[in-house]
Amino acid sequence: MKSVKRVFKEIIMKLKYKKIILLTTMSTMGIGILTLSVSQDRSKAEEKTAPTMLSSEVLSDDISGDNETLMAAEKAIATPELTLTPTAIPSPTPVPVYPIEKAGTYPEIDSLFEAYYTAKNNRDIETLKSILSDPSKVESEEQLQTKTEYIEDYRNIKTYTKKAEKEGTYIVYVYHEIKFTSINTPAPGLAKFYVVTGEDNKLKIYSGDMDGNLKTYFDERNNDEDVVALIEMTDEKSSKAVEKDEDLKNFWESIDAMTSKSASDSAEGDSTE
Repeated sequence: MKSVKRVFKEIIMKLKYKKIILLTTMSTMGIGILTLSVSQDRSKAEEKTAPTMLSSEVLSDDISGDNETLMAAEKAIATPELTLTPTAIPSPTPVPVYPIEKAGTYPEIDSLFEAYYTAKNNRDIETLKSILSDPSKVESEEQLQTKTEYIEDYRNIKTYTKKAEKEGTYIVYVYHEIKFTSINTPAPGLAKFYVVTGEDNKLKIYSGDMDGNLKTYFDERNNDEDVVALIEMTDEKSSKAVEKDEDLKNFWESIDAMTSKSASDSAEGDSTE
């Protein structure tokens, strides 16, 4: 299980985006689920493909001697015509990239995350175990208590789904608003999950480790235009919420300061190892 400090560090150091609102981080379980409490800071890298040059050199020895010798040699040795055939280099098969689909497209996914956030806020361990692909990744009731201590509930939950590479797998962006204790205005947030079809043919939130190819594909989807638009929408809603409510702004700033300190302490700890 990753420490909260490690999660904070990975969010800050690995993602190439600015924060929307770091409140969401406090409410996300450390089970391999990436929380997008960030706004997009895209930079497009140009892909330059150098043409592959196929070259062959035909080396022949110098033939010295008179014309008769040369003619005799030509008759004695049949020289086949040399034909160079370019070697075909197969192009890599592009990975499939699917459009994002709005809430309601997959009722089972909508229900999955309604159940997930309800169970998380109620610290319902058994329900969480039934939702995750690896039940052993569920945190203890005490750990959940710490992470949801100041949360009244999760509201306005909407799932935005992309089909992933493999059949029966999905990348899901979940928009939600967190109602914090003693703060009137809910805080918008966006969390990202990988959903798989379990052996029981039911959808599960993936809670294992991702291999390199899957991790790359999972991360790269944040650069898709439709996801960028979703992140920007959440960013705008978050900015309006903070401007509207001074208490939310102060709470946001305190979480921001705590997160920055945690990342700084973690970086210092790593440098001494």
